[in-house]
Amino acid sequence: MTESQRYRRLGKYELHTLIGEGAMGIVWKAYDTVLRRYVALKLLGSHFRKTKEMQERFLREARAAGAIQHPNIVTVYDLGDVDGQLYIAMELVEGRDLSDIITLREPMALERKLDLIIELLDGLHFAHQRGVIHRDVKPSNVRVVPDGRVKIMDFGIARLQSADASGSGAIVGTPTYMAPEQITNGAITPATDVFAVGCMLYELLSFHKPFEGESVHGVLYQVLTTEPKPLRTLAPSIPAALERVVGKAMNKVPDERYETAAQMQSTLLGIRAALSGAGDETTQRLGIRWTPLPGPVLKLVTQAPMKWRIAVLSALALVVALLLFSPTPPAADEVAPPRVTERPTVPGPVASQIPPVSPALSARRDSALAARDRAVQAGALKNNTTSMVLAETMFQVSEQALLAGNQTQALNGYVAVLEQYRKATAEAQTLQRDATQMIQRVTPTVQAIPAGPSVANAATFLARADSLLRAQDYTMAKVAAQSAEQVAIDAGIAPPSSQPTDTRGAIEVLLTDLGRALASERVGNVRVIYPKMTDAERRGWETFFHDWEQITARFTIERFNAQGGAASADVRALFEYIPAGGGAPRQDRRRFGMRFEKASVGWRVSAVAELK
Repeated sequence: MTESQRYRRLGKYELHTLIGEGAMGIVWKAYDTVLRRYVALKLLGSHFRKTKEMQERFLREARAAGAIQHPNIVTVYDLGDVDGQLYIAMELVEGRDLSDIITLREPMALERKLDLIIELLDGLHFAHQRGVIHRDVKPSNVRVVPDGRVKIMDFGIARLQSADASGSGAIVGTPTYMAPEQITNGAITPATDVFAVGCMLYELLSFHKPFEGESVHGVLYQVLTTEPKPLRTLAPSIPAALERVVGKAMNKVPDERYETAAQMQSTLLGIRAALSGAGDETTQRLGIRWTPLPGPVLKLVTQAPMKWRIAVLSALALVVALLLFSPTPPAADEVAPPRVTERPTVPGPVASQIPPVSPALSARRDSALAARDRAVQAGALKNNTTSMVLAETMFQVSEQALLAGNQTQALNGYVAVLEQYRKATAEAQTLQRDATQMIQRVTPTVQAIPAGPSVANAATFLARADSLLRAQDYTMAKVAAQSAEQVAIDAGIAPPSSQPTDTRGAIEVLLTDLGRALASERVGNVRVIYPKMTDAERRGWETFFHDWEQITARFTIERFNAQGGAASADVRALFEYIPAGGGAPRQDRRRFGMRFEKASVGWRVSAVAELK
């Protein structure tokens, strides 16, 4: 038997050693018998050849990936179809995956970690410029080769940014590193890869994944709705500027991330230079650095006569003295200049155009400007409140009167506008409070939605509402939260009813909602009313719903006590139901001891115990 006959063959390739396997297929270390070199040969799974359209789409996208030649991207040598088996032949790269380094928590200097991510971003930007987005950037797809360079692997599922074939619309990627738009089948852009890089950098710096859950569904929900723990609570030694970079890259709204991988890379390069003390344009030297004399000069000095040496050393001493005692320019920010929050443009004359005025008028104008600033900061201008619109008009009229020299009219206008700006501030605060309460009310409802398409849609609306709230767009934040609530309602999860101000009346409404939740036979609806439900209680409710059907529940308060934000009651319950196996309607009477807590969104059940 010849050497080549020992191995299974696929076309011109000899399959030598199985390297790994995953969702896409298996990877072999193979030998190209024509070009006489080893390659990594990926054999694609059968799902890639279900239809001719899928095969053509795969080949088109793989060719696009193969056209990318970059030092930080694994090169695609060949692709094709042999006897119905799709394959990709790639550069065989020795080294270790970044996932192994993270798993073992190997000690690594911060500068070195940044170098890895900077190289990764360099490769991704190169691909993005050619219309190819990776879509599955994660530590196991990043290999660190023995010479320290980074190689990005597995562009096989990359999708042409301009491709006209959308495929099945299935979610592609790894949950922990997937951007929200991948989960919701939104537009895939370079910002999608930037999000994944942000997640990777978070994990590399802290050795903790930014999003974790007990199931894939749990992780996806985390990605859509929650923010990861602040990075510096897990890695306190990193610079605050680096934490901001990671936070921006992981923003749930694509438009609020870095626009390109190159933009994020540039910011990291600035931080990297500051850490290493590099003397480039982005940094300022922290102090005097001694630079060794060039060899020929040193030889000239050491071999010169003594009086010449004294003269040279005296001159050097004079230079040093001048350097030490000369005034130094103020140090620049080592990473990036701080953002200056500019005062919103005020309609009216600039300071140089204002004629001399009395101290009283000047003080009134300053008060009006301060009130305007408070209204703007509260979000009145962004939300276009009624009082803000009126106040801006009044202020402009006062400014025009001031410019015309009519100080009496200007003074009266500044006095009147002060109250309008105060109203505008109050209106904005009311909008903020309403939006916040709506989001708080909807959040447990969305969390109660069972696994399925609805939870992703509702979570997207809720994440959008939270983002809009932070951006002070309170009206649209409330609309987005209401959209999330409607998705929950369509999925069978009912939001709680509005509660009256008196405590007993609120508890009675809450118990009515609990009866509705039991009638729905959904644990999710019960959890909305009883958010502190334990796992054991959840299993009990599931058994309850399994054994009983067509449930009607009525609750009557017997003993009631309330103090501040806490209340307790003995509650008599009457259940009417039909056994799961069929039969006549039955009744069941029980008594419960219940405790209640007042949350920002109203009263909720906090504990339940059956009384004998």
